[in-house]
Amino acid sequence: MTPPENITTWHDARYDLPVSRQLERYNELAARNASARARAELMARGTYDPTRHGTEDRPPLTVAEHLELLALAESIARTVRHPANIHHALLAGATWADIALALDSDATTLRQDYRQWADDQHDLNQHHPTLGMTADEHTAAIARTTQDHP
Repeated sequence: MTPPENITTWHDARYDLPVSRQLERYNELAARNASARARAELMARGTYDPTRHGTEDRPPLTVAEHLELLALAESIARTVRHPANIHHALLAGATWADIALALDSDATTLRQDYRQWADDQHDLNQHHPTLGMTADEHTAAIARTTQDHP
């Protein structure tokens, strides 16, 4: 699968490619970037050895590729850092202290962010009844913000 042309925003990456493909493309661009930068650094230092370091050309990323790298990184981060992951951890039995430790954050901030996410999910359900949180799910989620243990 080739990536769509001109992925210039995290939004484009998110909707045009599954996260597994985003990671593949990110890794491809990051590796090319690291290789080109390393070669340029070795050449600048005068320590580049074609026998040891290879003779293939390693051009730097284009501006468009650097922007794509940034967009992919943001899309991946937003996907894997999604608040629903906290919700699922709570449903599985994790405590706020467990989650705070895992995320290197404080439970108060996480509870506030989770509450905002739950409110947004409930609002979504009000406009699109097949999406988001129902009133009962929302009530249960809000109750979780006041409990130390689920």
